Amino acid sequence: MKYLLIITSIIFFHSQIISQLFQNSGAFSTAMGGLDVNNENVWSINNNIGQLSKIENSSISISSFQPFLIKDFTTSNFVYGLPTKKGALGVNYSNSGNKHLQMHNIGIGYSMMMGENFHSGVKMNYYQINAGDFYNNKSLFSATIGMGATLTNEIKIGAVINNLGFTKLANYNDERLSTNIMLGASYNFSKELILHTGVEKNINYPASFLAGINYQPNDKLKLNGGVGTKPNLASFGFSLIQQRFIFCFATQMHQYLGWSPDISITYRFK
Repeated sequence: MKYLLIITSIIFFHSQIISQLFQNSGAFSTAMGGLDVNNENVWSINNNIGQLSKIENSSISISSFQPFLIKDFTTSNFVYGLPTKKGALGVNYSNSGNKHLQMHNIGIGYSMMMGENFHSGVKMNYYQINAGDFYNNKSLFSATIGMGATLTNEIKIGAVINNLGFTKLANYNDERLSTNIMLGASYNFSKELILHTGVEKNINYPASFLAGINYQPNDKLKLNGGVGTKPNLASFGFSLIQQRFIFCFATQMHQYLGWSPDISITYRFK
């Protein structure tokens, strides 16, 4: 049974890397089913680098994501965002796996304002995969670009493209990191209620259609939910805001694989 789990882990994580499914998006993103191209917080360094320039304060955040309640697949994340005169600089670190297989991701990106209503950014990613010398031990690089635009007081759009260069993973069968594209739009019904819609396309899989909602009844609480197709999933989460700290809990329900909880803690500097 132990060896079966090891083999399954290797196969699973191998497909994760290929599909750009490294789960380092933060609990706020998880709460909306991964529809995060229009989120404007420190996690934009991983969600949509183009939106990072909208953060107002330096922020640091950590999270822990456990897909399908399997301990060996847990991903731990760290992000930091620093506003500058014309934009924002961000860095991230993520670690996933167990003693038989470890994956690390380090990224650095910069986002800037290209006008009053348009923001864009670029990020460089470094991946290190260690599954033992016999199976795989590789270092990889990839690039991400993102953008965000405010069309009206109510409507915003965002887009992100991951892995522009089709980075090669292995010579066998010409395996490569797959490119992932997400387009999204949000509509602000009021200061308390925002509706998000979008589409995500991985070049190896059918397009997924996503919808999410962000409801903030007061200054201390946020409620979020989301749904998606291919695969079918539903998600829910809440955020508790206490002065400069934000605690966020979220979970997703996959059509076949079950629950995946996510917890984030964020601190905003003065």
